[in-house]
Amino acid sequence: MKKIIVTGAGSGIGREFTKLYLENGSQVLAVSLVQAELDQLSEDFRFGAQRLQTLQMDLSKADSAASLLQWCQDNDWLPDTLINNAGFACFGDAVDLSPERVANMLELNIITLTMTSMLFGRQMKERGHGAILNVGSTAGMVPSVRFASYGASKSYVNTFTYALAAELKPYGVTVTCLTPGATQTKFAEAGGIDTFSEKSMLHNMFERNKAGSPVEVARAGYDALNARKRQALVGKGARVAAVLSRAVSQKRLPYLVRNP
Repeated sequence: MKKIIVTGAGSGIGREFTKLYLENGSQVLAVSLVQAELDQLSEDFRFGAQRLQTLQMDLSKADSAASLLQWCQDNDWLPDTLINNAGFACFGDAVDLSPERVANMLELNIITLTMTSMLFGRQMKERGHGAILNVGSTAGMVPSVRFASYGASKSYVNTFTYALAAELKPYGVTVTCLTPGATQTKFAEAGGIDTFSEKSMLHNMFERNKAGSPVEVARAGYDALNARKRQALVGKGARVAAVLSRAVSQKRLPYLVRNP
């Protein structure tokens, strides 16, 4: 029976990943900041309750990756697959955002993801098998105003993941980058998009429930990982972003996407 770690598992895409792996008979360690969400997983996924382990942990804290690895070692829970899904955005003009909030975002989106990929990836390399999926974003392909720091963090995730995939492939370890477009999760609430009062395409999209489906996004990532693909491009606006990233100079893109 395979063991799967899903971070940010309490809601949205992470919740759907948890469901998919429980449905295929795997054991799942669901990691989330919010205990109430983890309790709800146990309630909603009773069909897999005996294979579901939950762990409340703040992955935006320094050294949280090492703490997660230590917990896994202490509890005989070294994973076959790691789903690095936890992350959030800070939406707004960069200089007007809370520096503390942005620092927490970068710690989670970049540092924790990198360290978990390295620490668990090292063990997978030694075993000669394993899989890692990192949730990047189309926001990392297209620099845009109000997403300066978040987009940069996801650009890092995208490029780091592709390079890691090339490094670990000779050792039997699959690494996949999931690059969704806007997805209807708690993303807008956590990032401040839902309360943004100026003209914003993203605000309107989330307010009208027009963003992509977390079910669709998780399934695309799950299928891509099983097929040993390096990327899963999915969701609203994803292919447009991919085309723009190839066709237009990065320095010009923020002027084209005026009201994200």
